[in-house]
Amino acid sequence: MHVRATATLFFVSILPAVQLSAADNPFVGKWKLDPSKSEFAGPTMKIERVGEKYQFSAGGDSYTFQADGKERPALYGRVVSWREVDPNTWERTTKFKGNVLAQSTLAISSDGKTLTETAKGTRPDGQAFESTTVYDRVGEGSGPVGTWRSKTVTMSAPTTYDIAPNGSDGIAFNIPAMKAMALLKFDGKDYRPTGPTLPDGLTLSAVKEGDRSFALTQKIKGKPMFKSVFEVSADGKTLTSTGGPVAVNEPTKAVYERQ
Repeated sequence: MHVRATATLFFVSILPAVQLSAADNPFVGKWKLDPSKSEFAGPTMKIERVGEKYQFSAGGDSYTFQADGKERPALYGRVVSWREVDPNTWERTTKFKGNVLAQSTLAISSDGKTLTETAKGTRPDGQAFESTTVYDRVGEGSGPVGTWRSKTVTMSAPTTYDIAPNGSDGIAFNIPAMKAMALLKFDGKDYRPTGPTLPDGLTLSAVKEGDRSFALTQKIKGKPMFKSVFEVSADGKTLTSTGGPVAVNEPTKAVYERQ
């Protein structure tokens, strides 16, 4: 899976019985990501040599690894193994609680200026996915070692949100493909979402910013990790999420179309 997934959270499953309509709550509905209108390019990742190990950094977080194919602890309870196929091709497998989340191949161009990461896997609902992220090298480096800025991101299975009311002052936020769910109130309090691939200690809090927008903060063990603002267009046809990791200034924009 694309490296930004380490900083991105997945919510759901079954909507609760409610009586409010989309007219009462503009966020209610089924929303599907439109990659052509979204802007995912710009975030960076870094791989550097630290003694006999390597360090991977993205979104303000980092972990160390060795390119020997052995599994080691990474971020958010994940276990990661890296393997050097050749100086310009590395493979990475990411697991959570014994299950494979994604298998990635990182290939460096012959001139050493471009890195292409192709990730494949199966989501909790059984749906296969594939994503490709192309990075440009920033500054000096050799092979995968260096700083890389994402240039293009493509994906085979765009995310779909199902949003229902949670009373008169909240929402039930679902991502069916991930079997993940968050029951939120717009009160700024922390709520624990559920789902098979969500890290321990993850909480979400939401506050209204206007009639058609709310801010969402994602925390790990009380520490803010990711902030975004969701806003429904005036015509009610699109839902736009803008935000990024708290530790770095690397915002992205995801645009969802009402289904």
